[in-house]
Amino acid sequence: MTTARPRPTAPGAPPHEAHQTPHPHTADHPHPSRTPAPSLSHPSARAAVVATAHALAARGLVHGHTGNVSLRTADGRVLITPTGVGLGAVTPDDLSVIDADGGHIEGPSPSKEAFLHAAVLRARPDARAVVHTHSPYAVAVSCLEGLDADDALPPLTAYYAMRVGRLALLPYFAPGDVRLAGPAEEKARTHAALLLRHHGPVVAAPGLDAALEAVEELEQTARVFLLVRGTDHARLTEEQRAALAPRLPRPVALFSALAIKKALDDTVLEAFAGTTGIEVEGVYEPTNVLLDQIAGGARPDVMVGVTGGLERLAASGVLDQASLRPLARVGIGVAVPPGAPAVDVSSTQALVRALTSARSVAYSRTGASGVAFAALLDRLGIAAEVNSRATVVDKGFTALAVTDGRADLAVQQLSELRFVPDARVVGPLPEEVQHYTDLSIALGAHARQRPEAAALLRHLTAAPARAAYRAAGLEDAS
Repeated sequence: MTTARPRPTAPGAPPHEAHQTPHPHTADHPHPSRTPAPSLSHPSARAAVVATAHALAARGLVHGHTGNVSLRTADGRVLITPTGVGLGAVTPDDLSVIDADGGHIEGPSPSKEAFLHAAVLRARPDARAVVHTHSPYAVAVSCLEGLDADDALPPLTAYYAMRVGRLALLPYFAPGDVRLAGPAEEKARTHAALLLRHHGPVVAAPGLDAALEAVEELEQTARVFLLVRGTDHARLTEEQRAALAPRLPRPVALFSALAIKKALDDTVLEAFAGTTGIEVEGVYEPTNVLLDQIAGGARPDVMVGVTGGLERLAASGVLDQASLRPLARVGIGVAVPPGAPAVDVSSTQALVRALTSARSVAYSRTGASGVAFAALLDRLGIAAEVNSRATVVDKGFTALAVTDGRADLAVQQLSELRFVPDARVVGPLPEEVQHYTDLSIALGAHARQRPEAAALLRHLTAAPARAAYRAAGLEDAS
């Protein structure tokens, strides 16, 4: 597993951690990975931006065509709400794409304050999301004289200290004036929240949820400040404030069978990161390899793997028994080289014909699909014939063997075949000879990041995630 990187503080984050024996009930092949930030290619990131925009409008934090929302993606580009559309009415197709300097790349014209979002994101590598509103109480505070430019709102409440921290005050610039970019970028290096004089607040956060919570807390504290201003009132001490200062949580450690990796990488984890700002460090291995790592002392916050292995870990107290639940199942499929004609594998007879006529069949003997397929060859009475010219893949994706010319057919779990985009999946094994691997999910019994891990488990078991699993070649749990 990769090591958590130290990062600057940000609003909305709670305070804060060899050769393997093959096993017949594992998803095939190891492939450790770190979760990417959201990708532009999938609508989940756009949907998350739109949901935040609608929430800002519904809560009265913006009005008319004011305010804007942005989300940074894995390649450094930024999704941002457009100009001329109210946040309450914006749709995913309305969103613009800008670069790290605020330049328009594609889509409708971006907000005229795109440069401001870009400046703040450049200054804060810890942030993915920026929200700017014209909320009335914060704007009222921005008009007051005598404010501390580095701490414009006093620490009146614990939640303000936790979710916002310190609010920097910037001088007035007309809306859309690009000269604001320099002062904003400079202040954003030390402050996740800015207040533009006679204009409104700007908040950066690890994710959209945290940004929304922070800007809402800022507005509420501005209202309280206006109520108590001019009266004798208590404030949090510096010691109390320091204890509540927002910190990024450690990444959630996800141990997962490789069979589900494509769905997680393509859509599921990008939506989780974009919405929550919680980073996930994924370790993708066959379940037996994960079991050996756990036996050696490794501990997941969340684990996805073959059901039998997870049940044993739950019984031994490594995983939380109450959270253990079925997630999906995956069958075995067949793929051919790119551009090759389809091969009929719709019946057992057709499958036998395809296997025995192929120049070479690529499969793995070490994972769930390999063990099951080797047994199937014996059952069909064609093991000697197929194995005499088989391409045995020790690790990795068997479909690579059909893309580089080593084999005519590749056999592996369907979701793993689809991980190789150039390979053409011609179908699953016939139902009468199909072998399914059941996958389950559970929390670590001693998860270091319990609230964040629980949020990830909820996300991985929700309907949108299950739809992504189906699209990647898995099936609903039986």
